[in-house]
Amino acid sequence: MKTTAIGVENLCVPCHAHCRYCLLNWNGRTFGVDYDRGKRFTERLFSELKLERPDLGVFYHIGYCMDGPRLPDYIRFCRSVGSPSGEFLQINGLALRDREEAEGYIRDIASLGIRRVDLTFYGLREYHDRFAGRTGDFDLLLALLDAAGLVGVQAEVSLPILRENMAQADALLGLLKEYQVGRYFAFLPNGKGRGRTIEDQRLTRAEFESLSREVRACFSPNVRYQTEAEWIRDGIWPVPMTRTLTLSLTPENIDELEAMPAGAVASMLEEMDDHFYAAMPQPAELAACCGDPEGRKMYRLRDLLLEWRGRFLETSGYSLHDMDDERGHFSVRV
Repeated sequence: MKTTAIGVENLCVPCHAHCRYCLLNWNGRTFGVDYDRGKRFTERLFSELKLERPDLGVFYHIGYCMDGPRLPDYIRFCRSVGSPSGEFLQINGLALRDREEAEGYIRDIASLGIRRVDLTFYGLREYHDRFAGRTGDFDLLLALLDAAGLVGVQAEVSLPILRENMAQADALLGLLKEYQVGRYFAFLPNGKGRGRTIEDQRLTRAEFESLSREVRACFSPNVRYQTEAEWIRDGIWPVPMTRTLTLSLTPENIDELEAMPAGAVASMLEEMDDHFYAAMPQPAELAACCGDPEGRKMYRLRDLLLEWRGRFLETSGYSLHDMDDERGHFSVRV
């Protein structure tokens, strides 16, 4: 398994929303370390990796949202190390702003080099605000969209499609077409974070095919969705060849990490990932022990395997660091 990149995550910035679907399971408390301490560690780690593992790409991100007084420094640092967040931000969960303040935010990040932003809409105003856990979130996103068009920042829109909101999708698209949107990305949410709490909202094939042509055109043509039963019937399981690894900084691990050379940090992550996947049955075995051969819900293969690994961990009794959980050290295999 070839490691292609190593990143650092510091979940040190609170989110102002409380979405039902949150990959990081935001619960009102940050899990990262002091911003400056995290940045100093990351600078040192990346400098050493450049010498010890020059084949590796690097990336850095803070969370839970892209807000707060240290955001300019964060963007500049990401640009300096070549992290994607130097040009692209997901801007969900910001503190509420009026239209003038929203435009000021977009102008500020554009002046720092941000060229693209992504915003997530869960449905029309009332449903979206309820899903996001606060009144005013929908109007904030519209104000940010409007500001992006004025300033020349490309805005992309993510559209998680659920059984609850699918009937709103066409009206939402009609509303959003009044704004300058560079790309729509519709998807069926996966089971990371609080995603597993809305598994009952996953579409069946009949529901998926009932979506309008306009909504289905927002799904990536490069992503294949099938029912769980169809994936099991086909039995084709591509073998991942590469992985990216992310180190998550916490008050519990930062002292130890600061004392470790970069090569040791990289090896630690690789060993954790190897150990996690060595304990996991192969996809065909997961299908046999955790799959539903009659399952009618639609998945992309990546998300179905994630769901099966979650089912396996729940029933196996294994005590493993979950390399699928983005609140701690985690991996993405491709």
